[in-house]
Amino acid sequence: MKLRKSFSIQLRNLFLAISLLTVVLLGGCEFQLDFRELVSQIVEQIVPPPAITQTPTATSPTVESTDVGAVTPTAPPLSGAVELIIWVPPQFDPQLDTPESVLFKQRIAEFEASHDDVFVTVRVKAVSGATGLLESLTITSAAASQAMPTLVALPRSDLETAVSRNLIIPFDMYSSEIDNQDWYDYAQRLTVIGGSSYGLPFAGDAMVMVYRPSIVGEPPDTWNDLIRRGEAISLPAADPQSLLTLALYLSSGGDLESTQRLPPLELEILTRLYQLYADGAQSGVFPLWLTQMQKDSEAWTAYNELRSNWVITWLTRHLSDPSEDSNMTFIPEVNNSPTTLADGWVWSLTDPRAQVHELSVELAEFLVEPDYLTEWTPLAGVLPVRPSTLIGFEDQTLRTTLGQIALSAHIRPSNEIVNVIGLVMQDQFVQVLSGKTTAPFAAQAIIDRIGNP
Repeated sequence: MKLRKSFSIQLRNLFLAISLLTVVLLGGCEFQLDFRELVSQIVEQIVPPPAITQTPTATSPTVESTDVGAVTPTAPPLSGAVELIIWVPPQFDPQLDTPESVLFKQRIAEFEASHDDVFVTVRVKAVSGATGLLESLTITSAAASQAMPTLVALPRSDLETAVSRNLIIPFDMYSSEIDNQDWYDYAQRLTVIGGSSYGLPFAGDAMVMVYRPSIVGEPPDTWNDLIRRGEAISLPAADPQSLLTLALYLSSGGDLESTQRLPPLELEILTRLYQLYADGAQSGVFPLWLTQMQKDSEAWTAYNELRSNWVITWLTRHLSDPSEDSNMTFIPEVNNSPTTLADGWVWSLTDPRAQVHELSVELAEFLVEPDYLTEWTPLAGVLPVRPSTLIGFEDQTLRTTLGQIALSAHIRPSNEIVNVIGLVMQDQFVQVLSGKTTAPFAAQAIIDRIGNP
């Protein structure tokens, strides 16, 4: 509306100017003004000069002029005494009367001594269950986030679940220590989920075979060698996670690291693997009583009761309570490819207080320094996470074996693979050992039930 009015005024001015100019020219009036100047003045009246636009000077944002949602909050600085709380499972309790616990307690005291007004409190939680580490984290985060621990020691499976529940803070936001070359590949992979690292590993574990050399002699290199011997081996055939079968599937050339949630399984590999189970059941290597065992502890008990002279178990079980008549070695190979599944414990960051994150990360790094782990790892009876810490094991044979196991170890598959594929594999393993199905039918049943994409 204003635009039309302005344009109308300009036309009226133009008409008057032209009329005036005509009168002047016809009347022969003489003016001091030059014709060009007169025209210029007329144009200036009709077309006003453009408005001068001034570039605003940049100013510091104020509360009134800044979008609150775009502001990145700055954590207030630390002041006064700071308490850092660590949650650990019972085996890492610093109050236990064991050499590794005493060393852990001393290490914490060293950190406190090097930081004024910093106090570290260690609280022990069950490994699993309603009061376990994972569930305690979940409940505390929802009900009283200010009570969340600073660091928590988690196994791989719980770390994966905790990340999916947004209970863990990405560690690589504050530290690049995991990129150090002094880590075994399996140990680095323990911390990585979805491309981000969620902590620092400090203790490893792996599936191994323990045997009595005075009775069975040298261990077999392959499962076919073991089957030819015809001597019973103890293992949890009814384990719903079927970790042994998953390990042997990898050893046979199978792939469980597909980008898909559930990787496609290969029928030929499954058929060969379950034929091995059928042959073992026929020769007595896999006796029927294995189908009643679901837990590693049950297989270990059978071994100690002399029901077998071989047992598939976890490395930490043997190292924490070694027997003088027993040695440890790799799980027998399938295709000349030593492969075992590894698990382990990771220091993860869980404290919601941003102002203590750097200090918390410093504590975690302090607890995985090579010099400390070199001394602590043999005492704790765990698989080394750093190659440099192998020198802490005085037994040269054991040191070599541990190094080879750490190099060949694959981290356990994702929780979804273990819970879905593992359960189906376990069911068919029991069916084969019970003589209720054959290897080809078992392999096809697994494919059918998983539904290969």
